[in-house]
Amino acid sequence: MAEDRDAWDELLAAGFLHALREAHREATLAVFGGLSRAAGFTERTYGVGAFDALASQIDRVFEAEPQVVRDDLNGSPGWRYGPYRVLLKRHEFGNVRGIRWDRDSPTKQAVARQTYVEDPQLVLPLGIEARDTPGVVTLVLAHSATEAPLEMELFLGRPRWNADGGTAWHWVKPLDDTIGPDPRRKLVERTMPLWDDREEDVPMRLRGETKTA
Repeated sequence: MAEDRDAWDELLAAGFLHALREAHREATLAVFGGLSRAAGFTERTYGVGAFDALASQIDRVFEAEPQVVRDDLNGSPGWRYGPYRVLLKRHEFGNVRGIRWDRDSPTKQAVARQTYVEDPQLVLPLGIEARDTPGVVTLVLAHSATEAPLEMELFLGRPRWNADGGTAWHWVKPLDDTIGPDPRRKLVERTMPLWDDREEDVPMRLRGETKTA
């Protein structure tokens, strides 16, 4: 099985992808609801705010999930489930496939240069050390949004070193409504009697595996 299907299926089944999508929606609404261009906030302000707010929201959605651990890389915020670590990258809206990793931060450059067995690249050594963790595959959560009209973009993928001007991803997929129902929402079986409507909210838990992250 190809890596993209392996990673996607595992993270999807656990509800990890749904949690990321939920965090992105909450962060975007918080930023656009809290900042005003009339008050002098600029696109740069929105960009920095969106990055910080998304990191905080991801911490929040995973705070009760021991399977997910905070796993920063060289100071870049990251979260890990099993063998997969996810870092954040804000991109120009509508241009996720136009990201130039060779012009990004040293950490993102190093991530884009990870070995990928299905598409090995002959890249020149740049002296960049990511201090990565053996056995961990680092993916990137690319996020963007526009205010008027409100539109959001969220993608997960494996970046590809593209100093050659080629494609920016070994693989990339959208985290939108096509990912289906949230597996963290488990139906609570009713117990008799059935006439009592005073029920608590449906619990939100990652499905899952008991392995150590």
